[in-house]
Amino acid sequence: MIGIIIINFGNPGRTIRFVREECSKVKGEHRTIVVDNGSGPEALAELQAALGQEAEIIPAGENLGFARGNNLGAEHAIGMGADLLLFVNNDMVFTDADVVDSLAAKLESLPDAGMIGPKVVGLDGKLQSPEPYKSFCQNHLLPYWGKLVYGRKALDAKMQKDYAEKAQAGWHYRIMGSFMMMRAADFTACGGMDPNTFLYSEEAILSERLKRIGRKVWYEPSVQVLHEHGATIISHYGRVRRRRMKLDSDIYYYKNYKGERGLKFAAARLTYALKALFGL
Repeated sequence: MIGIIIINFGNPGRTIRFVREECSKVKGEHRTIVVDNGSGPEALAELQAALGQEAEIIPAGENLGFARGNNLGAEHAIGMGADLLLFVNNDMVFTDADVVDSLAAKLESLPDAGMIGPKVVGLDGKLQSPEPYKSFCQNHLLPYWGKLVYGRKALDAKMQKDYAEKAQAGWHYRIMGSFMMMRAADFTACGGMDPNTFLYSEEAILSERLKRIGRKVWYEPSVQVLHEHGATIISHYGRVRRRRMKLDSDIYYYKNYKGERGLKFAAARLTYALKALFGL
């Protein structure tokens, strides 16, 4: 049985529409779990009234963030008997109606796979998944200072900007966290998502945690979904705050999972402070 786990934060209408229009496409046995991340009593009541017969509504009581919210949903799904877990955003469209069932079958055929995800296409037509491993400097310093050293064309190559467009089915470092499926046993064995992050870096951390139990990440582009990327995040957090949240999560990830150290972290904070100062 597949446990479909969705985080709702302040947008019950979108979540209701997603459950009714997208989760209903899943043919295999499944249960839908909606974790409400402290959206307030009115939003919670709306979810319960609309989806009480279609989903398990779990009130978190506060905004737990992505990792802790999904851990809570996974705990409930496993308690309901789920052997597969699908972590999915409420702003996805299953353009391939059988995407969930196809990925479940593929995952079962890959004993070394700890996580699987489909082709994720943004509204701009660009592919958002998968991604290679990138160092902290590649993510937070090269995009702003690298063109002064390398020039734009060489910088784009160093940043592997066309990675997703060229990616083939197979093993990759990370997939998009907006749609990722795991075995419940692997999720439990690797310790789930790291509760020390609030938002961002969760996919990379899961990749590292899965490595510890001998599992890898599989990208399956034979099926795809459409992603209205960041709709909920953008509506609740401004650009400067999103940058700060991502930087904080990435610093935690690189320190604790990749062993990176040095002045690069301070340099990144200074870079983003300058961008905020000049309204960039």
